[in-house]
Amino acid sequence: MTNQKTNRTTVGPKDADIIGSDNTAIQKAIDQLAQSGGGTVRVLPGKYVCSDAIRLRSHIRLVGEMESSLLVHGPIPASLLACDADIGEKQITPVCADGFKPGMGVVLRDRSKPNTLATMPLTIDRIENGTLYVNDWIIHDWCAENGGCVVAYTPLIHAYEVEDVVVDGFTLDGSVEHPPAELDDLCGGNLYFRRTQGATVRNVVSRHAYGDGIRFGQCQDVVVDACEAHDNLNYGIHPGSQTRPVHVSNAHIHHNGSDGLYICWGVRNSVFEHCEIHHNGHRLHRTGLCIGHKDTDNLIANNHIHENHKHGIHIRKKTEANGAHRNLFRDNLIENNGAPMSEVPEWIKKLEPKDTLTGCGIYVNGITHDLAFENNAIRETREGEARLQRRGIYIAPGVSGTQLKNNTIENHPDGDLVE
Repeated sequence: MTNQKTNRTTVGPKDADIIGSDNTAIQKAIDQLAQSGGGTVRVLPGKYVCSDAIRLRSHIRLVGEMESSLLVHGPIPASLLACDADIGEKQITPVCADGFKPGMGVVLRDRSKPNTLATMPLTIDRIENGTLYVNDWIIHDWCAENGGCVVAYTPLIHAYEVEDVVVDGFTLDGSVEHPPAELDDLCGGNLYFRRTQGATVRNVVSRHAYGDGIRFGQCQDVVVDACEAHDNLNYGIHPGSQTRPVHVSNAHIHHNGSDGLYICWGVRNSVFEHCEIHHNGHRLHRTGLCIGHKDTDNLIANNHIHENHKHGIHIRKKTEANGAHRNLFRDNLIENNGAPMSEVPEWIKKLEPKDTLTGCGIYVNGITHDLAFENNAIRETREGEARLQRRGIYIAPGVSGTQLKNNTIENHPDGDLVE
């Protein structure tokens, strides 16, 4: 195997080993190094237009120049399906194939499965007589009569079943100048890793994704350091689906449409520290940091969580078997969360009782036990009707074994500690 420390190549619009300003050039560099055991692909300053995901291989370090290495989407063609795209096929027949090209990444959607494969794109190999022939078998049945459609929107950086990968120093911009209707409410993401072991994401800014800024599923040994996730449609940073352990540190997570940091489904023995999490949840009346389903034995420490739309921290409602037990919250500053009821979407008001919509510093729900809160400052510093973090800590019925030690909780109009 070639020494990964000396195996390097550069990509850029000029003065590089591989000349180009798109995902094809970057992918060529990755694939070349992967054949010789891995190494470092340095992406020189430039704007790189991506028509498919940049797909990492094992033992690859993808290194950019921070804000100077910008990854963006090209045109986003989309179409309803002319006929069903069935499981086991390798072809998609759209009503209109205009704009689709070989090498382009696509995802399938219908009303019953709008986001099942939003982060697992297929690639068009060829187009014949208006039919898109793709590189892999289609999973699930995608029904034309159920609003089935194909849309060319993929993660900008993607990893699947690889190990020992690093992404360092990029700006990922998922915005679309003229978004087609087929993009509505897509929960994709700018960066998505699945079944990946040993992954580091550092110095990455992820913004304007149709979905999440940075997301992981079924991964092991994940590090996210010094990243910024902002103005994404859904979550800012989303470790989920049994990803563990995770270490998220020094992140700036703000102005995302749903929860800023969404810890989801079996995240255990992980650390989330030194993050600033603010102004999240405006689209769906959500929270700064949200944790729930089997997310146990984690440390949440030294974070500043403020001015999020609903709560600062929300421990979700789960059964005892599926609860977020034995998590330690230490040395966090949680302040000035909550929004006026006039800013809560009407459809959400119909789903939840008013009491659960009211802003709290920390809202503990479910049959959850053995949580510890130590040395946190939980406060409302605004005055009068602007005090929208109505309760400091709310502990719902069914919660047990909660330990409170040396916390400062102050100035909440409906109570500092409510049980």
